[in-house]
Amino acid sequence: MGLRFPLLAACASFACIGASGGSASDDGDKKPPAEIDSVVSTPETGERAKDYWTPERMRTAKPMPGPVLDPKTMKPVDPQDEDDPE
Repeated sequence: MGLRFPLLAACASFACIGASGGSASDDGDKKPPAEIDSVVSTPETGERAKDYWTPERMRTAKPMPGPVLDPKTMKPVDPQDEDDPE
């Protein structure tokens, strides 16, 4: 019982820090994010996509390569680097 309240208070404070939107390392550095967390799709963007992807454009489209991850680090690997023996 004695540990329940401090643990609950600690969890609540960490949740509030995370929900504040700021970060501890926010020093004014305006770098773009390393990854995208979400993509917002609206009816307008869906219509624009339909207008963009005409049947001819779909036929001539080239597939993009899938991402390659290093199984040890689970980080992206440049596919060109895999061909070079080291």
